[in-house]
Amino acid sequence: MLKHWGTRIAAAVIGVLALVWLGFWIRDLSDPYHLPGGDWRLFKKLFVTSDGRVVDTGNGNITHSEGQAYGMILAEAYGDRRTFNRIWSWTQKNLQTRPNDKLLSWLWKPTGKGPEGSITDPNNASDGELLAAWALVRASNRWNSYPYQQSAAELLVDLRRLAVRQTPSGLVLLPGVDGFLKADGLVLNPSYYVFPALRELAKIFPGSGWDQLDAAGRSLIREARFGKWRLNPDWLLDGEAITLGAPFPPDFGYNAVRIPLHVAWGDPTSDLLAPYGDFWKDFPDLAAIPATVNLETDAFGPDPSLPGVQSIARFVLACRSGTRLVMRDMPRVSRDEPYYSASLKLLTKVALRDTFGGNP
Repeated sequence: MLKHWGTRIAAAVIGVLALVWLGFWIRDLSDPYHLPGGDWRLFKKLFVTSDGRVVDTGNGNITHSEGQAYGMILAEAYGDRRTFNRIWSWTQKNLQTRPNDKLLSWLWKPTGKGPEGSITDPNNASDGELLAAWALVRASNRWNSYPYQQSAAELLVDLRRLAVRQTPSGLVLLPGVDGFLKADGLVLNPSYYVFPALRELAKIFPGSGWDQLDAAGRSLIREARFGKWRLNPDWLLDGEAITLGAPFPPDFGYNAVRIPLHVAWGDPTSDLLAPYGDFWKDFPDLAAIPATVNLETDAFGPDPSLPGVQSIARFVLACRSGTRLVMRDMPRVSRDEPYYSASLKLLTKVALRDTFGGNP
């Protein structure tokens, strides 16, 4: 008798799970911009620990403020409040520890296979605060929770005070509070200007200057173009002129590939996308896109681009050509790809949903 009832219960559970799966499948068909939940479940399994640390598997399993913020953006996008809270809680406990401000130390390294580790560079990375504040604002809107918005405001007040500078050409965002003011100019990272974040933060916190920084960032990207394809570099020097003289390789590479994503996210007709579209359309096989381009010599680096970069290219090329791109056209996260590639892939999907499907 017990065995009979156990069989019936098991069958009922399987039936319920089948109905749930069918519901997700029907939704994917009926809503071409629905984010597939399998991507997020795999991302969490591969890169998010039980206590909320986002692990950069491509860089010795370190954790950085950018990765925590990416995890928060994705958790909100997928409606996963529990994971959002875990990631933000870990971030507050382990990175928001600077004694004189609310900024996030950018680099935390593990000391073993367990949860132990420590901050190894207390400097901030300004995109980390910008992205985290944006994630908190989006979470506040989704879950109607004012404390999230309050935490965002605390981040932004100190970011505005310590890392945004007025220059003769307008506002600039320093990559970090310390180390980027040189005798011959400011070292800047154009990919730190996250335009969809700046637009939304300007609406939520009017008068704080984020709209001015948005405009200044677009002007910087328009001016800071180099090489045969007129691409933006990962790093530049803003002195008497904008040059490639920063103490970093003169590459369009792992940082700058985010610029067209930030531009296209909510602004798919921007003319700032033109150089990227012109470059990437020369690669009918997106897997052949190089990871880096030297903007002084136009030489390609030896490594192929990450799959996540190829997703950005697919999105940008669709924006440039006016081609209708839907979620099923975008590749899913694979079990063997590193954190950064998977992050770019999922962020591109969120951008696709926000831009063409409407942000719920």
